[in-house]
Amino acid sequence: MADQRPGGPFSGPTGWIKEIGFAGVALASCVSLYVGILFGRARLDLPAFVASLRQAGLSILPAITLISVALGLILGHQIEAILNHIDLPGLIVLSLTYATVMELVPILVGILVAGRAGVALAVRQATLTVTGEMDGLLASGVHPVQFTTGPVLLAMLIMSFAFVVWGTLITFIAAGGWLWGVSGISPALLLDSLRRALSTAALIEALIKPLLFAILIALIATVNGTRAGRSPQGIAQAATRTMVGAVTAILVMDLLYIAVLRS
Repeated sequence: MADQRPGGPFSGPTGWIKEIGFAGVALASCVSLYVGILFGRARLDLPAFVASLRQAGLSILPAITLISVALGLILGHQIEAILNHIDLPGLIVLSLTYATVMELVPILVGILVAGRAGVALAVRQATLTVTGEMDGLLASGVHPVQFTTGPVLLAMLIMSFAFVVWGTLITFIAAGGWLWGVSGISPALLLDSLRRALSTAALIEALIKPLLFAILIALIATVNGTRAGRSPQGIAQAATRTMVGAVTAILVMDLLYIAVLRS
């Protein structure tokens, strides 16, 4: 039977320790599922995976594109404003290029994925918990985390990677168009700054970040969905906690990444 206490199975003063432990178990379960799929010992729920791809992908593609265009135009405008006072185009473009690729685009992608796919996963998990369907999965011998989180996490990993590539491309197309049309700065300068700003290690870092964000989002959503208990209000609380917790975790992880790995 699912825990009916307020806060579900993670209530009490040690609840946060239980949440971290459950998140670790959930991640291990998903990794076990993926390894089993690679070796032919398990099967992926394809309908759930396709639905998750659509939810984490096509549904927020217009938002990603619009935000990337806006970010590119803002970037172009800021570079133009700075260049009007400082005659260091290469240095300015280089600095802003690095900040955009390494920080702004990955964080924006993470927040959008959290708001769409993360909240949807939390709501689904909470609904299964509140309605008692989670008990039915356990009674049927179905691993509940692999059933709910496994396909969604895989979809989030794939789409987060794709969105960072797409968002970066659109951002620099928009920025280059602004600088070329308004300031007369050639797109070649922007491309050269992109090449100089991003070493192979930096490029790998920029692509890995959103994958780490996706894992965090999926685990936070799973934990909050599971802690919903049996109260219908738990569904709304799970969605709210997931959004707030995911955005906070993304920013904190990014800060720790900068402080530890770049020190």
